[in-house]
Amino acid sequence: MTAYVHYLLINPEYQGRRIGREILKMTREKYSDYLRIVLVAYNDEIEFYEKCGFRKSDDSSPMSIT
Repeated sequence: MTAYVHYLLINPEYQGRRIGREILKMTREKYSDYLRIVLVAYNDEIEFYEKCGFRKSDDSSPMSIT
C-alpha cells in the first residue's frame, strides 16, 4: 500500500509552531505499516520535508497536465 499526501497547508499565522512537523509525524505513525508514504512537494519546500524524514526520489519524476 502507498499513502499519498497531496497538500500540507498551514495558515501562515501558525507557521513556525511545529504544526506541520507534528501532522507529518502523525501521518508517518498512522501509515507506518505501508510500503511507502508519498507526498507532493514544491522545490522550495523540499528542505522542510527532508527535515521531517522524507527524501527526494531518484527513480521518479513528478508529472502533471495543467
